[in-house]
Parts: sequence; structure tokens; C-alpha cells
Amino acid sequence: MAYNSIHTGSTVDTAVTKTTNMPAFGAEVANYASLPGSPSTGDVVLVTGATTGHDAGLYRYSGSAWVYMGNPRQDADDIDDSSTTHKFVTAADITKLSNTSGTNTGDQNLSTYQLKPSEGAFVNGDKTHLDTIETNADVTDTANVTAAGALMDSEVTNLAQVKAFASSDYATAAQGTKADSALQSVAGDTSPQLGANLDVQAREINTSTSNGNIKLNPNGTGCVEAMGDGTTSGTTGAIQLNCSNNNHGVKIQSPAHSAGATYTLTLPTATGANNSLITTNGSGVLSFTNSPTLTTPVVTTLDMAGAIQEYAVNVTGVTGTTALSAAAGTIQRWVLSGNVNPTDSLSDGESITLIIDDGSAKTIDWTYSGLSVTWVGGSAPTLDTTNQTIIVIWQVNNTLYGMTPGVAS
Repeated sequence: MAYNSIHTGSTVDTAVTKTTNMPAFGAEVANYASLPGSPSTGDVVLVTGATTGHDAGLYRYSGSAWVYMGNPRQDADDIDDSSTTHKFVTAADITKLSNTSGTNTGDQNLSTYQLKPSEGAFVNGDKTHLDTIETNADVTDTANVTAAGALMDSEVTNLAQVKAFASSDYATAAQGTKADSALQSVAGDTSPQLGANLDVQAREINTSTSNGNIKLNPNGTGCVEAMGDGTTSGTTGAIQLNCSNNNHGVKIQSPAHSAGATYTLTLPTATGANNSLITTNGSGVLSFTNSPTLTTPVVTTLDMAGAIQEYAVNVTGVTGTTALSAAAGTIQRWVLSGNVNPTDSLSDGESITLIIDDGSAKTIDWTYSGLSVTWVGGSAPTLDTTNQTIIVIWQVNNTLYGMTPGVAS
């Protein structure tokens, strides 16, 4: 191996002499780390393999360190941009060179080329999409938002509720595909209204409140109606009151359409006494009575299945002027406390039966104030002071008749 030196000898002997002064070579090693650890100054060793930071070649020991004897390798990043003596390329040139492809030939103008984005290269159509965006586009511009069919936050009056809207709030397929057609619960509606007739089908309207009432509340002078079937000869409106087991009931039903009936019945204000009858005042106001008055009744046929019960009264302390009147009872028991002066208050066809108790020997003046009685047998009876005297008085054709069938103990 030649030694890199220059000699000035004029003869070959001189050159040989200088050659003999060359240092000795050591055995070659595989890499820089394998160089001898205790060399002598001037020793030279060949390193056959390069390692990081150390090239292959000859290394000479300077007395303190192994020194590479070749020219150092120059990397691109070892170039000094400010150097004027050994300048190769600038960092900007390296950037431009790294953007060239191996297929380009000739001079290349790389000033208009862009680096590939880290997300990936653009594809056809991307630039067209970008070109449609206006300069200085503002996504909060009202005109742009409106043109896109969207709403600004300021246009939504219930923004918090919209943002909090959950998927569970959407209508189900069974309820409807949109909120305005979904079947909503009326539990939270404080004033629900029907949009059409309510068809309960075979269902019922009830309440879960313990012993709760179901209240129907018409407006103003309105009322609750039980409708008929809508025809002139069909089923009339009715209310059925069921038994507790709901297998039979009693109906209150309206007259037929042909009757043309329109009236109101007002129930009595009290329950009435035992055996009282309900009567009307002619205007639909009902009341209970124990002594109904029949105005000129005409009975064509009277078929009695049982006995006729007379209205009997017991009158004590009878004295002075006393009317003969069927209104006081058709059977009357008089207990005399003084003399009696009877007057006629009977109408044609009326009769009364008097049971006279005259234990105190009082008298009855049957001719008082012009009273005229036609007695069967020709004369008025004499009152029995021991037993009760029975006297029957009746009037026919304005003539007053009387008789005594006997006495009763």
C-alpha cells in the first residue's frame, strides 16, 4: 500500500531511505471498535468495515486517538449553507430535489408544486368542491345558513330543549312516523280535547280513584244527552241503571219520535212519606202527596183485584159548627165534647160514614142553619150514649140523604 507522501530526493537512494522511515502497518480489523487499545504513536491500521460515525479505511494513532486518514464523507446535512468555498446545494435545493420523480427529464420548475398532505393526496373532484366555497366563507352568516336550509341558534326559541332531544322522544312506528301524527299520552295534558267522535267500542269509561265518581259537566244551560239512533222510527235515547252484577238493569227511556215530546221533569225536593204518590203541578215539577185530588174523574170500567180501602180519620173533641166533608175522610169517628151544628160541604156523588161517640150525652142539630137531610125511615137517629152510633150521609142531585145502619159497641 502506498504512503501518501511527497519526497524531494534527487536520487533513488534518497527515495528508498525515506521509504524505510515509513511507519509499520498493524493487522487489519473489522471495524473501528476493534482497533488496538494500546498502540504506539504513528501506528496505522486498516478498518475494513464502516460503522455509525466511522468510515472504513486507514486509521493512524496520533498518540492520543485513532485518526481517520482519508477524506471525510460529506452528507447533505453536513453542508454549510454559508460556505463559499465548498458549497454544494442549499437546504431549499434539497427540498426541491426531494419532490422530483425519477421520470422527469430536463430542467424542472418545481415552484408551483405542493407537498402531499399527511391525510392523503387529493382526488379528482376535491378542487371542484373547494372552488364552490366563497372567499372568507362564514358558517355563522345568516344568509348562508338559511340558503343551506338550516336554522341559526338565535332563530330557535327552545334551543335547550332541541339540543336535549333524545331518541326515546321520537314517535314509534306504532304511534306514527312524525311527531304531529304520534299518539301522545293525555296523562300530562291539562286540557285535552277530542278532534273527532270518541268510539269506545266494547270498552268503558272508568276511574282508578277509590270510590271515585265519573263527573259529566255541561257548559251553561247545556245538559248530558242520551242520543237515539238518528231515525224517525228507531231506538230512542235511554239510560240504563244496572244491578251490582251488571247482568240486568232498569232503563229510563224517552218517548218515541212521533210523540214530539219536549219537556222537563223536576224531581221532588224530599223523599215523601210511606205510601205517598208522585204528582205533577202540570209544568213537570214533581212532588209526593198522601191525598191526591182527582179532577172530575171518569171511570168506565173498574176491575178491582182487591178491596177498596177507605180513608178513615179519628177526630176527637168535636163541638160547634162542623162541616160534613169527604175531604176530611170518607170514614170519620167523631168523639163529641159538646153540641154539634153540622154544615153541608159534600158534592154530588160524595158520601161519608160517621161513627159518633156520644158518651157525654151531647146532641147534633141536623137542621142547623137550614140544613136539610132526607132520612131513610123518616127521622134523624137518636144518639146512643153507651155505644157508637153509625150514620151514613151522601148527596145525589143536590139532595142530602142520611141513614143509620145501627150501633157498634
